[in-house]
Amino acid sequence: RQSNTPMMETQQQQHYQKYQVLDRSVWSRILPDLDDAVHTLTIHLPHEETPLIIQTGKIGRQAAGAVTLSRGETMIYATASRDNDPKESIDFLPLSVEYQERMSSVGQTKGGFLKRDGRPAEHEILTCRLIDRPIRPLIANGWRHLSYDNIRTCDTLAIIANSAALWISDVPLKKPVAAATVGYVDDKLVLNPTNAQMEKSRLNLSIAGTKDAVLMIEGAADFLPEDLMIEAVNLGHSSVKLICEALEEFGKVAGKEKNYSTLPEEVEGLQETVDALMAEKVDYCYTLTNKAEQSAEMSKMSKFVKEELAEQYPEQKNAIAAAYKDLLSRKMFELAKNTGKRVDGRDLDQVRRIDIETSLLPRAHGSALFTRGETQSIATVTLGDASMQQKLDKLDGTESKRFYLQYTFPPSCVGETGRVGAPGRREIGHGNLAERALVPALPSEKEFPYSIRVESLITESHGSSSMASVCGGCLCLMDAGVPIKRPVSGIAMGMLLGDKGTVSDDNAVIVSDILGVEDALGTMDFKVAGDREGITTFQLDIKCEGLSLDTMAKALEQARKGRLHILDEMAKALPEARSELPGMVPKLGSTKIEESSIGKVIGPGGKQIRAIIEDFELTNMDVQEDGSIQISAMNTTKIALAIDFIENLVAGGGGGRGGRRGDGGAGKEPRPQYTGPPPEVGQVYKGKIISTHNFGVFVEIIPGAEDGSSPGLEGLVHVSEVHTERVRNCEAFVAGMRTEVMEVKVLGYNDKGKLQLSRKAVLLDKKEGVKVELVDTTKINGNSAG
Repeated sequence: RQSNTPMMETQQQQHYQKYQVLDRSVWSRILPDLDDAVHTLTIHLPHEETPLIIQTGKIGRQAAGAVTLSRGETMIYATASRDNDPKESIDFLPLSVEYQERMSSVGQTKGGFLKRDGRPAEHEILTCRLIDRPIRPLIANGWRHLSYDNIRTCDTLAIIANSAALWISDVPLKKPVAAATVGYVDDKLVLNPTNAQMEKSRLNLSIAGTKDAVLMIEGAADFLPEDLMIEAVNLGHSSVKLICEALEEFGKVAGKEKNYSTLPEEVEGLQETVDALMAEKVDYCYTLTNKAEQSAEMSKMSKFVKEELAEQYPEQKNAIAAAYKDLLSRKMFELAKNTGKRVDGRDLDQVRRIDIETSLLPRAHGSALFTRGETQSIATVTLGDASMQQKLDKLDGTESKRFYLQYTFPPSCVGETGRVGAPGRREIGHGNLAERALVPALPSEKEFPYSIRVESLITESHGSSSMASVCGGCLCLMDAGVPIKRPVSGIAMGMLLGDKGTVSDDNAVIVSDILGVEDALGTMDFKVAGDREGITTFQLDIKCEGLSLDTMAKALEQARKGRLHILDEMAKALPEARSELPGMVPKLGSTKIEESSIGKVIGPGGKQIRAIIEDFELTNMDVQEDGSIQISAMNTTKIALAIDFIENLVAGGGGGRGGRRGDGGAGKEPRPQYTGPPPEVGQVYKGKIISTHNFGVFVEIIPGAEDGSSPGLEGLVHVSEVHTERVRNCEAFVAGMRTEVMEVKVLGYNDKGKLQLSRKAVLLDKKEGVKVELVDTTKINGNSAG
C-alpha cells in the first residue's frame, strides 16, 4: 500500500515526489510469527536520478532498530542496539559506533594469508567518527543504556542509515539526522557528487544535521573563500532537510515507541542548591588564569560539592556532578557575555602567545617546536623515495599516499598516566584533519618527487592540539626545504551558550583559540585551517541541537582573523621554505625503460636489482609496472652512474653486476639469452616463481642449461591473471600461497615480445572440468627439454 504523501513544490515551482512510504504486508504472510510488516521508504532527491531506498522489518528484526539503505547498487546494513538495563555508575552517553566495509561487497577477498575482514582500516575509523558526532548530541540527556557500486562514497549513506535505525528504534533520539556531500567542480557546487566528479573537485564537504540546523561538517578544500563554504553548507543542508522530513514520516509508520522509562527524573531543587552553594566559588575559580591552578581548584570544588550534598541527596552522585557542570558552563557563558573576557583573562577573539623554534632536532630532515599557550607540538618531517608511500586497501582499489601525517597524543601531555601504543580513533581523526589541511599547499610530485611523512608529537595540551599540528607540520616542511605553495595555519573556535538545549542564536558567544576547559564546557569545537586567501580544511562538532548559518558565518570570519595572526607569527620565525634540502635527505634520480625490459633490470629472483643497489651504494630502487624507475642514494654521482648502467643494460650492452668502478658494465659480454625450444601457446606449465612484484609474478616455465650457458625462459603473470578474483596486494597474496611453484597457461607474446602467462586461466579450466595436461618443468634440468 502506498501511503498518501503530498506532492511538494520546489522553489522553481516544479513538482516532484519528495518521498514514498510503502507498507508491504506480504512479509507478514511469509513470516507468520512476526507481527511487524516490512516498511520501505523511497526518497527522491532533486537533480538525482537514483533514489535513496530505506527498508526495515526484513533483516535484523531482533535489534532495537535495523534498516538497509540502498542507492543504485550500493547497500548498507545498519543496526541500533542497546542494553536492557542502564549503566547507573557513569555520567556520559555510552555510545559506540562501528563501521566496516566488506570486501565481498565488490566481489573481492583480502590478499595475503588472512582472509577475514577484521581490524578497521583508517578510513573506516574516520567514518565511525563521522557517524558518532551528529548523533551523540541528539540522544536524550541521561540515556545510559553489504554491496558497493564504486559510484559514490558510503560515508554520508552510513550516517543516514544509522540515523534511520535509531529513529525507528526505542532509543530516545530527539530528531532524525541526515547527511550529504558537496563538491565544487568546474566552478559550480555539486550535491552528492560521484567519485569521478570528486577527482576533479576543489571541495569535499560532508555535512550532517537535522531539518532545523547543522550538527556536523567536515571536509577539505583547495584554498576556497569563506562565503563559498557557507553557500556549500546551505546547499548540503537543503538535502538534509528533505531526508529528515522523510524519516519523520517513516518513523510514524515503522517506528517503535521511544523508551523514556529509564531516563533519570530531574531532582527537584538540586540545581538551585548547587548554584547557591558553589556560585561564588566558581566565580573565584575563573579568576585563576593558570591551567594547573584552575584545574586543581575545579577538582577540589567537584569533590567538595559531592561530599557536601551526599547526605541531602543520597544516591544522586551523577545528578550532583551534572548540576555542578551546568553551573560551570553557565558561569563561563555569563563571564564572556557580560565582560567580554574569558576564564584565562583573554579577549573573545584573542589568540594565546605563540613561540616557535625551527631546526630543533639536528638529524631530522625538518623539525619545529610550535607552542601556543599551554598547547605544544614537536613536528618532524622525513623525506624518502616511492617505497616510503603509505598503501591503503579500499573498496575502490589500492591507494598509495605520497604524503601522510601521523599524530600522537601521549597521556603525559596532560600530566596523566595511561596506555601508550597503537593510535586510538581520536589520534587517527586528528592526524587526518591536519593532513588534509596541508595537502593543498604541497608541490606536485613532478615538481618534488619525494614521499613525505610528517609526525606531530603532542607534548602539552590545553586546547586544539590538531591545529597546533597543522602549524607545526607546515613549519617543519618549510624547515626541510619542501617548496610548499604557501604557508598554512589552523585555529579552533568555540561557542558558549546560555542554554545548550537549543539551536545557536544571537545570544551565542564565539571565542577564538579555545582552551581545553572551553571545549569541555562549551557547545562548539570548530576547527578551520588555511592560508591568507582561503580554507584548506574544517571540522565542526557541537553539543547543542544545531548551529545556524548566521552563527557559522560569524565564526568563520573570526577564525579568518585569527588564522592571519598565526600566519604572521609563523612568518617571523621562518618567512619561507629553506632553499636547499638538508644533507641527510637522500637524493633522487629517475629513468624509464620499456616494459619488456623490466625483467632484465630485476633479474632472476631479483638478483640484478639487488646487485645494482649494492654496487652503486643506492638507498633504494623502485621499478613500476610502466617501466618508470626511481633511484635514491646519498650521492648524486652514484645515481647518475646507476642510471647509465640501467640504460646500457636494457640496450643490450650490460647485464652483469654493476661493478663498483661505476663503468656501467662496459667491456663485459652481453647477457646470455634463452636458446631453447619455444613454449606452446595454451600449454599449462608448472614453473618456478622467480620474483613477485605489485604488478605481477615472474615465473620460469622452462629451466636454463645446467652449466649456466643459457638462462631459462621466464614470463609474467600479470596481477590480473593471478586469480579468478581481483588481487589487491599481489606480493601478500603470493606470499600467502606458501609455495615456490605456480601452474600457469601460456597466453602468448604481447606486441613488445613479452611472454604472457596466466594462473587464472588454469583455475577457470579446472573449475569448468576441462582436462589440464601439465608439464612440470621444475623437475627438468636443461632447456633442451621441450
